Amino acid sequence: MSNNNSSLSSSQNSSFTIDLDKIENKEAKEALAQKVLNKVKDGQTIGFGSGTTSYITAVKIGEKVQKEHLNITAVPTSNEIQKVCEHYGIKIGNLIENELDWAFDGADEAEFTNKWLIKGKGKAMFKEKLNIIASPITYILVDNTKMVDYLGQKCKVPIEVFPQALKYVSKELEKLGATEITYRGFTENNNGILDVKFDKIEKRLEKQVKSITGVIESGLFLEYKNIEIISETDDFK
Repeated sequence: MSNNNSSLSSSQNSSFTIDLDKIENKEAKEALAQKVLNKVKDGQTIGFGSGTTSYITAVKIGEKVQKEHLNITAVPTSNEIQKVCEHYGIKIGNLIENELDWAFDGADEAEFTNKWLIKGKGKAMFKEKLNIIASPITYILVDNTKMVDYLGQKCKVPIEVFPQALKYVSKELEKLGATEITYRGFTENNNGILDVKFDKIEKRLEKQVKSITGVIESGLFLEYKNIEIISETDDFK
């Protein structure tokens, strides 16, 4: 097992469901993970996000837990992250029985000025949003490739939809200005995912999308005051 100063490798443990050696911009994501390690304290309940940055962070936290014999509880947002926590002996909690002390997550796009995010490329936007609204503070870890001048610059917006409502929801999204809609598959909750391009994203769009019957959740994270974006250049303590 590596220490906190070494580079993570999938060869360390074959049970990892993501190949750590093939993660894009891996070194930057390891450095971001390192920035939140000192926030991990014995007895805490922590919300674990999804995606490759969160995966690396979960592994780093797991190593810290084993090395320092810490007792923490994780509320994971995906099966992949839960498996990492279980591998390191981290107790799995939930939002019914546990209260979060803090949470961490990544993002597919981050617009720094307004703290606006697009998330959900990893199919877990619903659980990620639950953790964020339940946590007093969520640290969003983003490497420089995820920073944008305006939301929607690089990514489409993932939208989780009840399967029988996919056709209806698509028509309603076009009324909201969707210019391209692509069906991607299913979430862990067995709901469909639509990846949607909007030419312009305004702060009311998240609520407008959520109000469509059949929409479970969207990957728009706008106007959340309990988010702190941590980038590669931040001197975070």
